[in-house]
Amino acid sequence: MVLNKFFINVLIRITLIALSCVALGIILQHLDRGYYFTLAGIIFLIVLQTWLMVNQVNKTNADLEKFFSSVQDHDTSVRFPENAMNSSFKKLHDRMNNLNTVIQNVKIENERTSHFLQSVVDHVDIGLLSFDMNGSIGIYNRVAKRYLNVQQPWQLSSFKTINDEMFKIIHTIKPGQEILHKMNIDNLLQSILIKATELTYESNVIKLVSFQDITNELDKKELDSWQRLVRVLTHEIMNSVSPITSLTSVISGYFKKKDDEIPVPLEKIDRQIVSKTLSGLNTIEETGKGLLDFVDKFRSLTSLPKPNLTKFTIGNLFRKCKILMESNIPNNIKIIASVYPDDIILVADYAQVEQVLINLIKNASEAFSNKNSGTIHLKAFYGDGGILIQVEDNGIGISNDIIEDIFVPFYTTKENGSGIGLSLSKQIMQNHYGTISVNSAPKKGAKFTLKFPL
Repeated sequence: MVLNKFFINVLIRITLIALSCVALGIILQHLDRGYYFTLAGIIFLIVLQTWLMVNQVNKTNADLEKFFSSVQDHDTSVRFPENAMNSSFKKLHDRMNNLNTVIQNVKIENERTSHFLQSVVDHVDIGLLSFDMNGSIGIYNRVAKRYLNVQQPWQLSSFKTINDEMFKIIHTIKPGQEILHKMNIDNLLQSILIKATELTYESNVIKLVSFQDITNELDKKELDSWQRLVRVLTHEIMNSVSPITSLTSVISGYFKKKDDEIPVPLEKIDRQIVSKTLSGLNTIEETGKGLLDFVDKFRSLTSLPKPNLTKFTIGNLFRKCKILMESNIPNNIKIIASVYPDDIILVADYAQVEQVLINLIKNASEAFSNKNSGTIHLKAFYGDGGILIQVEDNGIGISNDIIEDIFVPFYTTKENGSGIGLSLSKQIMQNHYGTISVNSAPKKGAKFTLKFPL
């Protein structure tokens, strides 16, 4: 509507100027009759109409330029007079003032939202730090300040002089990776879980790093793990020590009189007593060897070498594991391998990862005791911010009452099992900054998932 009125106003002025020019032409043709005052009046009208039209266009342009400049400079305080004599200017000013008010309200709402989000970010008990590829810091909340001990940094390099170790972690941590870091905060040693993710905001790649104090959770989990381990160790040790104690008491009884500590005379020690004594000593020896073997297995869990990282394709790893295991499992069990995409490259210790897979395949093959046939499916794909390897079977599954204990050292439900395979696998994955998890239900098979960070 405002543009229409402006167009009509300009059109009227152009029409009047054109008519004045026509009149001027007519007067000039009859100038000999003495129409000098009329000529002067028409020239004055032409000049006046031209000036008024140019002035109106210039004023409109000036107002629009002032309005757009204020919008560009985020200045919403500019107001235009709404009592202009020209109705088109009055409505134009009214529209621009209304638009300015809308922009101002949006700006105020954005500031309120920004303050609200900042309050939420400062309120959470997790430290948050974001920065772009140039190292410019965006989000930096209250908890992050406490952990990093830098009040208001503008660049990521600000942390280098204060805490070089933390700077290296923040700078090198990969998206999806988790790092457990010990820090001395307020004279207390705390366990901080550091995680990172990448976001894209207005074509800029932003890295968001979080810091979470999991000291209490780790202490609770560690205590629970120790309780489970002690329970298993107590069971295993008592199974060995109890027979030794009983046999020692029995053998001791062969060589002393009842109800006292007086030795039996040598002439009363016959071949039968000697034979029973040797048999008991042999049993004690075998039990002692079993206990030493148990200690050796325990030592193997605590002296696992650090991973020797190399690059290799998971497809080749699967092919080798399949060849190795197909000759060691029943013929009625089939191993299927699938990798998507087929060129996934893993950076890890090849021998240790192979050991984990062989152990999982072996366990899966033993889950088909009551089935005529079965399938073990090896899968590899990208997911959940990392590389996932799964070993899935359609066997008898794992019951809910034991699934929480399967990773505890020496816990086993097998008659001749050692109970260190899964606990060793878990330690190998932890040394690779990865995880191992299981999803299972009775009679529905089991699925073990290995997650490696990218």
